[in-house]
Amino acid sequence: QNVSMRRLWLVALLVCLCVPQQTFSAQLQDTNFALTFRVQKDEFDRALKETEELLQYAQDHKMSPNTVMMIRAARDKVTGALQDLEKRNKEEAAAEERKKSTSPAPTAFTDKEIGVKPLKSEGAKKCNIKKHSLADLASLVNSGKLDLKKPFIVTGGMPDVDSLRRLFTSETLMENTEIELRYLSPVKAKEARTFDKQQSQVPEDEQLEYSLVTMEKYFINCFNHKAKPDFRKSGGADTEHCEQTVAAALLNNASIPQADGVAGFLDFLQKLEPGRLEFASHVGDLQPFVGDKVNLKQTLTRASSKYFVFGPAGSGEQLRQEGMPFSDALVHGKRRWFLMAPKDFTTLREKAKDVLEPASAFMFFEQQMEELVEEYGLGGKKMKFWECNQNPGEIIYIPGDTIMTSLNLDNSFSYKQHIATSATSVAERVDSNIWMPESGMIPTGYQFAACFGSVDLQAAGSMLGKGVNPMQGQIISQIMAQYYPSVVARNNLIISVLAECYAALQGGLDGDKTYCQLAWEQCATQLGRNAETVGASMPAWLTPKPPKPAKKEL
Repeated sequence: QNVSMRRLWLVALLVCLCVPQQTFSAQLQDTNFALTFRVQKDEFDRALKETEELLQYAQDHKMSPNTVMMIRAARDKVTGALQDLEKRNKEEAAAEERKKSTSPAPTAFTDKEIGVKPLKSEGAKKCNIKKHSLADLASLVNSGKLDLKKPFIVTGGMPDVDSLRRLFTSETLMENTEIELRYLSPVKAKEARTFDKQQSQVPEDEQLEYSLVTMEKYFINCFNHKAKPDFRKSGGADTEHCEQTVAAALLNNASIPQADGVAGFLDFLQKLEPGRLEFASHVGDLQPFVGDKVNLKQTLTRASSKYFVFGPAGSGEQLRQEGMPFSDALVHGKRRWFLMAPKDFTTLREKAKDVLEPASAFMFFEQQMEELVEEYGLGGKKMKFWECNQNPGEIIYIPGDTIMTSLNLDNSFSYKQHIATSATSVAERVDSNIWMPESGMIPTGYQFAACFGSVDLQAAGSMLGKGVNPMQGQIISQIMAQYYPSVVARNNLIISVLAECYAALQGGLDGDKTYCQLAWEQCATQLGRNAETVGASMPAWLTPKPPKPAKKEL
């Protein structure tokens, strides 16, 4: 038996030796990986951009389908999250809008506690300003029959007046804690009134000595916000200086109404506003160039074409010219308007020089107008005037050379828009904010001179083909050197020129039709030189090469 067992083991051993040996080695198997892709809440836009770039790279380099699929899945996840957020925001906005639309619109700009009592006067005894319905206005514009040399009123010109009433009340305005209003005291406001528009020898801010006040402080100064019973203001002498005109972008960017009424049909100037707002959105990049003491955002909005005008009962400024056509759409309150053609006003001034003085709208209507009519022939053939009361929802159009004043009969709020009647007039306005030495306006008419290191009027005039009178130039140079002595101060002027050109080019205005083609390169280059001096960094988006004009020409 033992011999048999030994034979079996021997046979097994021989079999093993004769059978070929198999080689075994470790191998990878098909595997599914679960990868974590984490995106911070404020990095979704960046993540989307980067995953799209990665996907494009993978496709261009013909990476494996699985790799491409992985990157595409990451991109789709980010895209889906952003789309979901946008959908939720739209739903919430729609819900909020439905909520607002179900509640009645406010019927007044202020409540009784804050507001000033309406004036007892009913205002204009008649209305001799021509009126058009919104439908008639469209027909007149399209047929070229609208007379833009005379004032007119558009009735029913604000279909969305209720939504604006909800958005803009004294309560909502006081929620804006960032804005600072330029406020003149009653004494300073009276000193500033004049019929003679003389060439400014100092910048407006220095000349008029504005105080900067918060929105709440304004309502304390001019309305009855927080007023004690014995110290409540009455419309008139207490409030005549209080009307404010503020760039619409400073109150609420998201709620700036679209151009409507007259400005909706003649929207040449309004097409510059998106570019103006876009440039202002870069204020964080540009603030270091002008220092912390300058509110650059407010500075950049001064050239805007859209404004809000508001004031208490009894407020309104003197007889004056706007210098550019405008429309004013009343949202709250009631206004009385008085308008004259320039030649008729000149005649009135000559005949009534002992009575007619620069005064607030309240004082003009209360103390001057009746005597001018009865004693000096105001309203006669050679001294005609227009007058009318404006009610909420109505839009008044006024030519730029018309002499006008308006009195708030009640606490009022309106939406005002400058209007250009052609693309040529837009180009003229742009140029006037860059270089117009004949205007005598400091600094606006001479801003381009700051783009040459020091303020160099000769170099600016030579480049743009419009020189300065030598005697005038000597005076202007001294004034500019006094008020803009530092690089920081001149940077403010340079940035204003760049902002104007950016708005013009983005609005579709050909750079060759304005000073912008030449001005942009010179000003951007000088700002770059100034950057090191003030310790600022030149933004990558701001180069000496002018921005490309919008494809759709103005």
